[in-house]
Formats: sequence, structure tokens, C-alpha cells
Amino acid sequence: MNELEFDYILQNGESYLVEFKERVNNSLAREMIAFANASGGRIFLGVTDNGKARGIEITNKLRSRIQDFANNCQPSVPVDLKEYNNILIIGIPEGKDKPYQCSDGFFIRMGSNAQKMDRDRIIEFIQTEGKVRFEEQIHKKFNFEKDYSPAKLGGYLKFAGITQNLDDKSILANLGVAEEIGDSLKMKNAGVLFFTESIQLLCEQATITCAVFDGTERIHVLNRKDYSQDIITNINNALHFVKQELRVEYKMTGTARRKEIYELPLDAVREAVINAVVHRDYFLDGSHTVIEIFDDRVEISNPGGLPRGLSEKDFGKRAVRRNQLIASLLHRIDFVENMGTGINKIRTLLKVAGLAPPHFEFGDFYTIIFHREQHVPQIVEKTSGKTSGKTSGKIIKLILQNSSITIPDMALQIGITERSVERNIQKLQTEGKLKRVGPAKGGYWLVVKSEE
Repeated sequence: MNELEFDYILQNGESYLVEFKERVNNSLAREMIAFANASGGRIFLGVTDNGKARGIEITNKLRSRIQDFANNCQPSVPVDLKEYNNILIIGIPEGKDKPYQCSDGFFIRMGSNAQKMDRDRIIEFIQTEGKVRFEEQIHKKFNFEKDYSPAKLGGYLKFAGITQNLDDKSILANLGVAEEIGDSLKMKNAGVLFFTESIQLLCEQATITCAVFDGTERIHVLNRKDYSQDIITNINNALHFVKQELRVEYKMTGTARRKEIYELPLDAVREAVINAVVHRDYFLDGSHTVIEIFDDRVEISNPGGLPRGLSEKDFGKRAVRRNQLIASLLHRIDFVENMGTGINKIRTLLKVAGLAPPHFEFGDFYTIIFHREQHVPQIVEKTSGKTSGKTSGKIIKLILQNSSITIPDMALQIGITERSVERNIQKLQTEGKLKRVGPAKGGYWLVVKSEE
């Protein structure tokens, strides 16, 4: 431990792998067994919850007391005590004899907290503890020189508000996404998902596939995108894809700035997409997280169904995470709250918007379905003319009024997405009803066969 690394840890704050405690109290045993039952971690004694290094008097009596806490756990928890200035660092490795228990019960690390396990959670924990966690496995094919992206790490640290004072490898180790093995640093799968330019050859199953279908069935694909960059870029690209396809209503506010009202709350869609990425089973090769947009609904699915230990009746009430490290990394940049509140937030946002509640399906895949109204929203302002019942008719009418009108202007006046306008124009051109004369800039539209 040196000054730069210590400052980095303070700035980074508590996490899945780090706990701050100002002084020793009876809750120390809970923190110890929570780390031992999860992936291990470090407790920094003499540091406040908000990362202020107050220091603590380090004596043999204090060391003995900490060792007593560890020995009184069942089974005893191995600890490694180190000093840095007047801070005592308690290192707890991942336990080899799980589950561990203290006098207050069984605890496990969830995000930046120690969470008590109830009876069902303990049973599920015992049944599945032998399973290797995908996110913490070393990726054997990852090559730092070829695959690692310093720019991705820099962008992540900027999002998290962390100053990049340490060298990259030290930061990756502190984030828990890389591990020293022998004389070299090896990247874990979680690090591959966050800090490589493309996951296509390394973790192809982490791709997010987005598709738009014509109508309400999976028959005719109008648009499809496969996003296979890092996990943060994939989330942002997927959200942009959905946003471009949703109908939007423009409400005039009496000022130069109009209010955009999307048919589905964007925050609700965002919660659903992130939830799918965090909770999917990455062991399932050949299956992507999928976002499908139909005329009457939006479906977001992730492979693996509900995590073990979470029943349908407890869904939305309890937080059980399949990928704790991924959730912790996204929590640092405020993508998730790490409190299991996402489902209730989605329900509330839809209710406030006056929309139907989401529908959930459970099985080999977990799917959330948002219902869409099958109509085209209108601009909320007074107009003197009447609009046609069909989008193509509205486009023809606007072109007859102004042959040089742009696609963004059509989308604005009709109240639909630019992509929807483009699809309708393409259909009109295929039917021989519309032609484009001249280049994209400086040209104009020619109505060959008016529907009027």
C-alpha cells in the first residue's frame, strides 16, 4: 500500500470489495463473514463512511480483539492485518469453507453492504456455492497488449468521478476485475466486459441485439442492430436504438422549447435494459440479451431466467444478483442503485404516466414486456387543418404543400420518429407514388400518384 493507492481507495469509496469503519464494534463480525461468503475484500479501520481517514490507535489489544471476532465466527474467518500510517487494513479472502456465520446470523456482501441471509437464501447459497461465478473467472485468451483499452478505463473513471492517479494495472486490481497470478496480471471476465474495445471474439454472448418488427409477430424484420462493444457502450447504444423507435408527442409549452413526451418513460426502459445486462447468465453461449420492438409492445429478454434463490412471488421485493461484480461496477457510475429497486421503479414510472403495468415472463429467459398503444400520437397544439388517418397520406399531404420539406420536419409535424418517416417514404417509393429528384441537399420530392 502506498499513498497513491490509498488516496485512490478513499476517493473510490465503499464497494463490493471495500468497507470503511471508523472504529471497532460488534458489526465487524458481520462484515467479515459477508466478505468471506462472497468474493473476499478489505475493511479499512480508521476511515469514516464518507472516506475521511481519521485514523485509529493500533495496539496489540486492538489486533487481538479483531482476531477474536474472526475466531468466534463459525467456521473461523482467516484475516490478514496490515498497517498504513494509522489505518488498520483487515484483509479477508474468499472463504473456502462456506457458509460462514457470526452470532448475528449469516451475512453476504451485496453491493457495498452486508446483507443478512434468510432461511431460503441460506439453502440456495449452500446448493449453488460450488458453481464458479462467470464474472470472476480469469479470461484465458485476453491479451493486455492487444485487447485492453486504456480509453475505456479512462472513460469509466471519469464517469465515476475518480482521479486516475495510479497506473492502469493497479486500478484494475483495485476494481476487482484483474488479479496478479505469478508475475503477471490476468483479466477477469468482468474486466473484459468493461475495458475492451470489442467483446465479439472474447465474450460474444454479452452482445445486445435490437430488432424492429413489422406488425405484432416475429416475421418481417424492419431494422436490426447487434451491439458488441464494451458493456457501457452497448447499454447506451441499445437505449438510443429504442428511443429512435418510440413514438414521441411534442407538447407546445408556449416558449421556444417544446416538451417531448415519449410513449414509454425512457427511465423505465433504461432500468429494464440495465436489469437485463446485470442479471443475465453469461455462461449461456450463443444467447444474447434481446430487445424486440413490435407495433403493440417492446420486449426485453435476458438468458438465464430468474437468479436461483429468487422466486416469482419475491420478484421485485428481494435483491438477488447473479453478477455481483458487474452490478457493483455499474453502481459506481450510477447506472444501478444496487438496492433491488429497479422493478418497483419501472412499475411506478408507468403508473405515473397513466400506462398499463409491465408484464413479466419467467423461464429459461426472463422477459419484461412494455405495452404500446397502436396509434400515432398527434402534436398537442391547435391546428387549422385536418390530418389524414394514415401516415403515408400525411407525408403526401406535407410534400404537396412543400416539395422541399425535410424528413425531420415531417417527423415533427406528424409526431412520429424520423425512422418511421423514412420507412413510409421507402414504401411510397417502392409503390411508385413518390420520387426524389436531385441530391439529398438541394433536391425535392415529386408526388407521382397522390392518394388524394
